Amino acid sequence: RESFVLADKLSSVSFKCKEDIEPWVNTQLKTCGVEYFDFYLMHAQHAGNYDQYKDNGAYEEAFRLKKEGKLRHVGISFHDSAEFLEKILTDYPEIEFVQLQFNYADYEDERVQSRLCYEVCVKHGKPVFVMEPVKGGQLVNMSEAMGKIVDGLGGGSRASYAIRFAASFPNVVMVLSGMGNMDMMNDNISVMKDFCPLNEKEM
Repeated sequence: RESFVLADKLSSVSFKCKEDIEPWVNTQLKTCGVEYFDFYLMHAQHAGNYDQYKDNGAYEEAFRLKKEGKLRHVGISFHDSAEFLEKILTDYPEIEFVQLQFNYADYEDERVQSRLCYEVCVKHGKPVFVMEPVKGGQLVNMSEAMGKIVDGLGGGSRASYAIRFAASFPNVVMVLSGMGNMDMMNDNISVMKDFCPLNEKEM
């Protein structure tokens, strides 16, 4: 069991009250055939669902299950403004990590606020797990003009530049990439196996 890292999440559809949570986690553990999850996330936190988690003591229940050894680390995945992330991390300083949508297309996006959310995590000392580093494939299947710029750098695949961008930030500890075949997996692994942050020109 120590040879792999396993994560799971608590979605808003999984519980209606605090008493639903431990049985749900137990079912997840049984389904996966393990005794603990390395990382457990309050899933897709945003202003529209946060009160459900807070009002039903979901965070407190997760922290309790951590003390029992069923969860090693409790964190969140997040989809909202930096201001709202600030609220959550202030409400629950016990949160250990934050999973953010983080890529160079969304870095200054006013809706996603990748940079601003990252800076909130840095302020609170929270490690960042990156989701959507390739923006659902959009940073590979880009326009011809954009593609020429990235390809002209001559340092690897388009996906590799997206992953290297995300991994170049000091508070980023994990980059999660959706891979559809073995070639994509091998490319992603090769980027991180001999990782080199983006240089000034590439950035």
